[in-house]
Amino acid sequence: MQPGAQLAGRYRLVERLGQGGIGEVWRAQDVELDRAVAVKVLLEFDASEELLGRFRREASIGARLQHPGLTVVHDIGRHGDRLFMVMELLEGQDLSRLLARTPGVGLPLPQVLDLALQTAEALAAAHAQKVVHRDLKPGNLFLLSDGRLKICDFGIARTADATGGLTVTGRVFGTPSYMAPEQWRGEHVDGSCDLYALGCVLYALLTGAPPFAGTEQAWVLMRMHLEEAPPALGAVRADLPPGLVELVDALLAKEPGDRPDALAVADRLRALLYEPAVRDVPTMDLGTTAPIAAAPAPSRRNVLLGLGGLGLLAGAGGGTYAVWRLTGDENDGGKNPGDKKNGGGPSAEGTTEPGTAGVRTVAEIKKHAGSVDSVAISPDSRFLVSGGNDRSIQLYNFAGGGTITLSPMPEAAVTCVSYSPDGKVLVGGSDKVLRLHDVYSLELLGILAEHTGLVRAVAFSPDSKTLASGADDGTIRLWDVVTRSTVAVATLTGHTKPVLSLAFAPDGTLASGCADGTIRLWDLASRTSTATLTGHTKAVAAVAFSPDGKVLASGSADSSVRLWDPAARTGTSTLPGHNSPVRSVAFSADGQTIASGGGRTIRLWDVPSREHRATLNGHTAAVTSVAFSADGKTLASASEDDSIRVWKRT
Repeated sequence: MQPGAQLAGRYRLVERLGQGGIGEVWRAQDVELDRAVAVKVLLEFDASEELLGRFRREASIGARLQHPGLTVVHDIGRHGDRLFMVMELLEGQDLSRLLARTPGVGLPLPQVLDLALQTAEALAAAHAQKVVHRDLKPGNLFLLSDGRLKICDFGIARTADATGGLTVTGRVFGTPSYMAPEQWRGEHVDGSCDLYALGCVLYALLTGAPPFAGTEQAWVLMRMHLEEAPPALGAVRADLPPGLVELVDALLAKEPGDRPDALAVADRLRALLYEPAVRDVPTMDLGTTAPIAAAPAPSRRNVLLGLGGLGLLAGAGGGTYAVWRLTGDENDGGKNPGDKKNGGGPSAEGTTEPGTAGVRTVAEIKKHAGSVDSVAISPDSRFLVSGGNDRSIQLYNFAGGGTITLSPMPEAAVTCVSYSPDGKVLVGGSDKVLRLHDVYSLELLGILAEHTGLVRAVAFSPDSKTLASGADDGTIRLWDVVTRSTVAVATLTGHTKPVLSLAFAPDGTLASGCADGTIRLWDLASRTSTATLTGHTKAVAAVAFSPDGKVLASGSADSSVRLWDPAARTGTSTLPGHNSPVRSVAFSADGQTIASGGGRTIRLWDVPSREHRATLNGHTAAVTSVAFSADGKTLASASEDDSIRVWKRT
C-alpha cells in the first residue's frame, strides 16, 4: 500500500500510522463523507481462516458496540486480495506510551482513577452486550488528546454464548502479564477475565509495572498468575486510599466469582474519584424578585502597587490576566479584606445579593498555603488549575475528586496559569520564567526564560500555536508552542510600564492591558500595535474578549469595568458599581454574561443590556481571579483568603 491509494473508491490513504506482523494502520480520508478515518489493512488476504475470522469479528463487534469509551468501526471491505476495516481516527497515545515516560513510577492518583473509571464504564457497556475483550492492557487503552479514553483492538474478543460465557478448549489467548488464571488454564471465560486484566492495568498505572513483572517467560508468569499473590499494593505505593487497595485486591482474585463486575467497579471508582477533596458548602438559589441591595458602606485601605503578592484572572478564550496589590483606597465595609481573621465579612457558606436566579455556591477549595492568585478551567470543563503565592500549581478534578500538585516553581509565586484552547498544554508563569506542561502526562515540555521582569500575564492564540506573555519589563513575548522553542519568536514593544493583562480575540487580535491605564491592540502578522485605547484612569488589570470577538471588556484599578468595540477602537460602555480595584473579568461561553471581581465580591453583568444582575458574596478577602467553564455551567473564583469558590448555574 502507498499513500494516495483509494480503497473501494472511497478511502484515500494519507499516512501509515503503524505496522505489525499481520497488517498496517493508515490515516485516511473518507472522500464521500469528507472526514478523517483510520484504516486497518491485512497484509495478505490468504491469511489463515482464524485470522480472517478475528478480523471480521473485530469489525462486527466494533460496529455493534455504541459507547463513548469503545472504538467505533464504520465499514469493512476488500481492496484486491486484502481485507480492510475503517474505524474512527483516534488522536492521542495509548497508556503503554504514557507509562513509558515515567518508568517504574506510576501516574498521579486522580489521573489513574479517572482512566480506570472510564475503562470500567466502557467494559460494562461491552459486557452488557455479552462481549468479552480478553486482551485488556495499557497498549489497548487509548487516551485521546481531550482526556477521553477508548478501549481498542477487539481482535480476540468473543461474544458469550447462551450460558453467559465462552469456552476455549486448550487454547490460550491474551497478553501474559494481564491474563486471568482461567485464561491460562484454557477454561470457561466470561467478563470476569476482563476485570482481572483491569486489576493488572490499575496496578501498572499506580506503580509503573504490572503485578507480576521481572520476567518475560510465559511459564513463570503462568505460575505467578495461578498460584502467587502479587506484591502488596499498599507497600509498593503508600499514598493510596484503603478503598482503592481493596478494590485492586478484589479484581486480582484467583477465582472469577470473587471479582466484582464492571458496574460495581465503576461505582467504587466513582466514589473514590469524587470523594470530597473540597469542603462542601450549603447551596442556595438566588432570589428573583427583590431588588439588588446596595453594597455596604466601605472603609479604606492603602496597598502598594508592585509590592507584595501577585495574582491573575482567567477569562473565556484562554486569556489570563495578572492581578496586583494596588495603590489606592479600597472600600470594604469597614474591614481589611486581607485580614482573614477579622470577622465581619461574608460567611463561608457564600451568599448573593437578591436579583439573580439559578446561581449557587457548591464548593470551597482550600489547598494552597497562601493567597490563590490565578485560576483557569480546562476547555472540556472537567478540570481546574490554580496558582498561588505558595509557588505551587494545583490541579483539581472539577467534581472534587482529587488534587495533583506540580513541582513548586523555584523562582517565586505562580503569577498566571492557562490552558491552551485545544486542551493539550498548560502554562504557569512566575518571576521571569514560564513553564509548559503536557496536560495529561504533566510532563514538563519546556522552560521559557527571556523576560527580565516578573511575568504578569499569559494567553494562547485561538489555534493554540502561539503563546503570548507579558511582564514587568514592559514587553510582550511570543512563543511557538508547536516547536516549543525556548527562544521567543518575537518581542512586542511599546508599553512603557508593566504589561498586566493579555487576551486573544477569535481572529487572532491580541489585547494587552498596561499599568499606565492604556490598552493596546496588536496584529501578530505584522507584529505591530494597531490601536491604543484610553479611558481608564489607573492600571488595567484585566482584559477579555467576548466569544465572538465583538466586545472587549477591561477591569481597572479605577474600580470600573469598561466595554469596547475593538473594530471601531472606541469605548461603548462603563459598568460602575465596584468600590475596589477590579482585578478580573471573564465572559461566559455564550457571551451573554460578564463576571468581574473587585474587593471581596463578584458582579455579574448582562452584556446585551449592560445591566448589573447580581453580586456574589462569599470570599473573606480580595477576589483575585474569575473564570467561566466552556459548558457555561460553572464559575470559579479565587481569592487572597487562600480559597477557590465554585459557583453553579442551575
